[in-house]
Amino acid sequence: MQRSSPETLDSSLSRFQEYNALPDDILHASLAAYNSTEWTNDKLVSLLRQSSAISQSLYTSEHQSRHIISALRERAGVSYGESVPLIPAQTPDWCVSRIEEWCKLAGLETFKDDSKEGDSTTITCGGKVIVVDVDFKFTRANPLRPVVTVSRVKTSYALTQQQQQLQQQRGLNGEKANAMGSLTLDDFLSRTIQAFLTEAQRENDVRDPRKASRLGKDILVQLQYLVMVDQLAERPSADGGLKWFIGLDEVYPPLEEFAKKEAGVIASTSNGTEVPLDVFLHRCHALPLPYLLTPSQSFLIYMSPLIYLTTLQSKPPLKEPANPFPFDIPLSHIRRTLSDRTDGATLATLLLVPLRGPRHVPISMASSLRPSFPLAQAGSEVHYTFPQLDDNPLSLSLDTTGAGGPAQYEWVLDFTNNGKTKGIVMSQSRMREVEMVVNPFSGVENSAAGLGRMKAPHGESWVDLVLNKEGNTSEFYTAVYTSPTLRHPPLKLRLATPEEPGFLLERVPVHTIREVWGILEIVREQCWLNETLFGCEWKAEEPVVSEEVLIDTGGNSEQELQAILSGLYPPQILPINVYVPSQPPSFDPLSLVSQSQAHRPKILMTSPEHPPITGLVEITVSFDESKERGVSVEVRGAVGADVKKEVLEEATRRGGVFGIPGRIWLGSHHGDTR
Repeated sequence: MQRSSPETLDSSLSRFQEYNALPDDILHASLAAYNSTEWTNDKLVSLLRQSSAISQSLYTSEHQSRHIISALRERAGVSYGESVPLIPAQTPDWCVSRIEEWCKLAGLETFKDDSKEGDSTTITCGGKVIVVDVDFKFTRANPLRPVVTVSRVKTSYALTQQQQQLQQQRGLNGEKANAMGSLTLDDFLSRTIQAFLTEAQRENDVRDPRKASRLGKDILVQLQYLVMVDQLAERPSADGGLKWFIGLDEVYPPLEEFAKKEAGVIASTSNGTEVPLDVFLHRCHALPLPYLLTPSQSFLIYMSPLIYLTTLQSKPPLKEPANPFPFDIPLSHIRRTLSDRTDGATLATLLLVPLRGPRHVPISMASSLRPSFPLAQAGSEVHYTFPQLDDNPLSLSLDTTGAGGPAQYEWVLDFTNNGKTKGIVMSQSRMREVEMVVNPFSGVENSAAGLGRMKAPHGESWVDLVLNKEGNTSEFYTAVYTSPTLRHPPLKLRLATPEEPGFLLERVPVHTIREVWGILEIVREQCWLNETLFGCEWKAEEPVVSEEVLIDTGGNSEQELQAILSGLYPPQILPINVYVPSQPPSFDPLSLVSQSQAHRPKILMTSPEHPPITGLVEITVSFDESKERGVSVEVRGAVGADVKKEVLEEATRRGGVFGIPGRIWLGSHHGDTR
């Protein structure tokens, strides 16, 4: 009889090799197989137990780490940056794989083609109508640090025969989508993807993973927007078609032509041939900038003096021959600057978003003063209605996209850069003017519904929302303005908070280009006030508990005493009171029409006369598009001063509004306000 060999660990587990041999509701026998085996090597048993404990610890640690990292990365508003490979040779392929992943996450069917000749790769992603081809070029001059760039982006459209017939009836074709040169959708996608590739392939010590993550999210957001528009274009009958892709391209040529006419009017009344961009934004309508931040139409509303001068100083030395506008800053440099940063610049973007509430029916009001055309009346002839869906009530309850989302969409003016900023602080009176443009006959109870997304006030004045980011309120704010040349004493500014609540304007529903112009006119005036207040560092005024009593030590000279007696002793500080006049909001449409033209944003300042003259000087700085520089300065008082309004208006244009009282005080003594 053959003696059976002793059972080993492998032989004990061999009878359980079949997958799912036992039911799931009982304990698998392999877990207790070691109990029936007589182990004689204690050292082996100890090593096996030690190895099992180490393996279990490693698995538990890895599992917990992955869970913690996943939970931290999924937190809203928190970004830890892209996990870019530390080995430069792996970065190009990783970048292409990330873009391929974002195309799939956006809902596009994505294919990667590596079979082309040379070091090139193509990613083809398509929806129901739109097809996007992205060509990548690899440069391997340095094998240790290869580089990948976007060589070409090509968009095309695939329509059914019925949709093609509808396009021909409307006189549209796919070629019009690419008739804009560098402002096409192809160029926008190329710039967006290349920005991510450039940041991700920088040196490890200078690369910003959080910026790379932000640029990557931008790619995903733009692709998701195209998918949403693609679902609309795929709809049958008149609801679908290429109008959703190329409809905004049709309105840009008349917008550009009208902006050229307004710039030409300013150039004809000025000495130079170039039009200052800040003056254009003060006096004209918003500058159209298609495909700047999203695959849609953007508008530049206002630029602070700081961002304007910074952009002007950083422009290329050589003049670009293809500049379509006679600005002192080339259009390409404006687009490049605003694509990188938007601090100090106010932008609005026309977006298509899902309809969350009842559809707003546009109401035209012929007597409305918004928009106005003081420079060129040609703008009154521009009429364009954005593409809309069918108003059939049966279609309101159907989701023809098949994605389970809302069936209806609306056009909105977005002031948050797609959720990246909080919006624009607006006073209640100007918010009512915006409501007047959107829905003239709505009452106070319907204002919030008509304006879409906005945050209501909680007892704060609109100045509190501008100056106090912590959400506190104050009756007065103080700041100290020091002259760069130290020609006059420091100015202690004391701003009285107006008793007018404020709102954060985020989005406004629109239907026509005239509504857009009217809203942007009102927002521009509010931005002038907001950016002017940002010219100083304001602090909430604290209550004075006690004042220190200065003891006279008898060290004053005879000359100082005579200067005090004669009123020629220079003060250590000049007190300036600042007011922002407010207009009570009117909910009567007819009265609001008559008041909107007369009410201009203004800042009122009072300062003491220069000794020995007593009294106050009243200075009023107003936003006035009819003036050469877009601002107006009025001075009452200032006995003996040679007030030159052109000089004061130029100082206001350069951001020196709160330095005007010092100039006038100095001019009262020397006779010159320069």
